[in-house]
Amino acid sequence: MIRKDVLPETLKKIDFSDLWSDDLVRPVASDADMNIHCSCNIPNLDTEKRAIVNGFGDGLDITVEENRIIERPIQIQSVVQTNYKSLVELHHTINIGANAQVKIIHCDDTIGDTRSLSNNDTRIVIGEGAVVEYYKLQNINNRSGLINKTYVTMAAGSSLRTDCITLNGGHIYNHCEVRMLGAHCNLNADGLYLIDSDQRCDNYIFVQHNAPDCTSHELYKGILDDQARASFNGHVLVMDGATKTEAYQTNRNILLTDKAHVETKPFLEIYNDDVKCSHGSTVGQLDEQALFYMRSRGISERVATTMLSYAFCDEVIRTIGIPELRQAIEDMVKKRLHGELLPCGNCAIPCSTPCNGSEAHFDIDVSKL
Repeated sequence: MIRKDVLPETLKKIDFSDLWSDDLVRPVASDADMNIHCSCNIPNLDTEKRAIVNGFGDGLDITVEENRIIERPIQIQSVVQTNYKSLVELHHTINIGANAQVKIIHCDDTIGDTRSLSNNDTRIVIGEGAVVEYYKLQNINNRSGLINKTYVTMAAGSSLRTDCITLNGGHIYNHCEVRMLGAHCNLNADGLYLIDSDQRCDNYIFVQHNAPDCTSHELYKGILDDQARASFNGHVLVMDGATKTEAYQTNRNILLTDKAHVETKPFLEIYNDDVKCSHGSTVGQLDEQALFYMRSRGISERVATTMLSYAFCDEVIRTIGIPELRQAIEDMVKKRLHGELLPCGNCAIPCSTPCNGSEAHFDIDVSKL
């Protein structure tokens, strides 16, 4: 049996007491099942490598050689499928050579509703001049927890786009650290979390500017329903000598009920004057004027809420650089927003593959939203 003391001391500061109270068993490693299908799977995506991690332990080592351009995305699926309460630990390493280009899709998923706690560690080293897109998708069952840690180092002239999309989970903690070690690095880090019921999602992102002429843009957005809880902690550190730095950090949240709760703490730490930096956060409800306008056009309150919620999410979704993945995320977010209680025939944001083939169309003046 594995108890609370198996987790590293640094992670004990995170309140996973609801899971620590359980006896968690470390599963025996098993072979990956290449025929497995889970909710984060993107069936229409033509991938270079589709690696499914259905065992537990060291995880994957991925190396992209210098000057190599990987045309098709690499897809990693970490799937938990057990018949007993489990502690799952995976450690991945990704090394991107100088001037290489690659797109990676990393999915965390569970099959069934068995309780589990996953502690995943991913370390990414990006070489000089490399261009990397790293997309993290999370869709686990309501009884499970996920500790997701990502550590990135960037060499001079490299570029990274990373999106973390959280669709479901009992308690998810995302910890991301990015260190720009050379000049002229560019980072775009976005996040989207959609939670309801008594779910919880905590996001922490740390960006360190060590060299001059680097830029970072962070945009995290969340929608909370019922009594869901979330937190955002962002820390941008601009070191002495990192001149001409541009760093922008934004967190926006919508609370659909008065019982939902979010804490947001964007933070800048700057040690030189020659920079352009800003940070901000908002917590509020949907635009009442937009809701009134849509209701006046004969749209029900629920459908209007769904449409405005999706418009709020779209700012993050449209930045996804893989068209097929962007379409799949659009569909998953739409289904997550309207839920099973809203039939497709009454849905104002139809997916590309509607459940029953029927679509609804509304005459809306977008300029008034």
